[in-house]
Amino acid sequence: MTEATTLQSWSIDHHRAPTEVRERAHMDPEKVFGLISALQREEGFVSVLPVSTCNRTEIYLETTAECRPAEMLERALTTVGVDAELFFGCHAQYRIGLDSVDHLYRVASGLESMMLGEPQISSQLKDSYRQAREHHELGAGLLRAFQGAFRAGKRVRTETRIGAGAVSMAFAAVELSRKFFASLEEHTALLVGAGETGALAARHFLQQGIGRLTVVNRSYEKAAELTESLNAEQERRLKQEGNEPEVSGVRQRVQARAWDELAECLGEVDVVLSTTGALEPVITADMVATAVSSRRGMPLFLLDIAVPRDIAAEVGELTGAFVFGLDDLDEIVQGNLAARRSQLPHADRIIAEELKDLQGWLEDVDLRPTVAEFRAYLEDLKDKQVGFVRKNRSDEMAAEVERSLQQFIKKVLGRSVSTLKQAESPEDRQRDLDTLRRLFSQQSRDES
Repeated sequence: MTEATTLQSWSIDHHRAPTEVRERAHMDPEKVFGLISALQREEGFVSVLPVSTCNRTEIYLETTAECRPAEMLERALTTVGVDAELFFGCHAQYRIGLDSVDHLYRVASGLESMMLGEPQISSQLKDSYRQAREHHELGAGLLRAFQGAFRAGKRVRTETRIGAGAVSMAFAAVELSRKFFASLEEHTALLVGAGETGALAARHFLQQGIGRLTVVNRSYEKAAELTESLNAEQERRLKQEGNEPEVSGVRQRVQARAWDELAECLGEVDVVLSTTGALEPVITADMVATAVSSRRGMPLFLLDIAVPRDIAAEVGELTGAFVFGLDDLDEIVQGNLAARRSQLPHADRIIAEELKDLQGWLEDVDLRPTVAEFRAYLEDLKDKQVGFVRKNRSDEMAAEVERSLQQFIKKVLGRSVSTLKQAESPEDRQRDLDTLRRLFSQQSRDES
């Protein structure tokens, strides 16, 4: 990746591996740190950056060119208790050099996510990057690759609409509810079901500014647990934004209610989102009819994303009740996915630009140590000459000499680098570098 180093990656993700394989490959922070420590004992190791999320586990490894990275990785994985065969079997993908970096850039941009364009992967990559740097120093190639990935991801998210529109049922349901009202802040919502989908929908509701949210679940303890978590998240967010929240006010924004109060809750809210695992409808026509009659002509919107359906079919026939199911939401999701896919060519162009920038850096990386030493040699000569003039003439004349020599150094370095880049072959370039290094090495400087 840099002079005499190579970047490689091994990936297990949702494209090639089923859930049970991804679960076996997953590495918690303890295993990640153990992997770094084990690899540090290997000859030829430069640096490593493991990334492990629910949908992917990837290992980006930088080594010297002459070592055998697969063998060292296999030993290290075995040491930390991870089945190494997973990363070398049919469910894994091996990449090397720019192919590995191209994949990393696509991951950082959300192009390889299960949900195209999802933004969470960016923070997950940054967490992995931060953890790896806490335990060892990243090599120049791996460091540059991940910095480029963060830049590429940011550009794709800001310069395209790859993340626009809801592409999950929970998010689509909340997005649809926004169309019912001028502002969600002045309205209330009822979440029926506190499972994973319900929790996701609740967070979407809060992010979109719902005035108040009530959670009802068969297990009141689970509803209370979700409510406490959501209120704590809201309080932390407000503090991060520089606001000191009124604790009682925060707690009132999300509340848990008992299951036997479901019918009563229906009459107190403006929109209902139901997502339980019940085998029969939990919201009946009688319950909704009673709720609508108490609303003084205000409509009640009901969103059903459960399978089987949570809301009885007859509810849709009631005046004042408007029911939307999975078919309605799927139409929204598919339209938004199509819109996101239309942004792929633009995203690909951004990634190609960032890869070209990295490739230019790689092509010149072998020049840097020698050119830096040459610069230091010239700067040393300049400082000696300026010091001589200052001692025997004046500060004004010394300053003028320094400006003149600085321009001279700039021209000499520019011409030298240009000549090195124009070498007819890698062998010629290396020979020229060796000659320059020999002429202006530290030993030559000391002898001067």
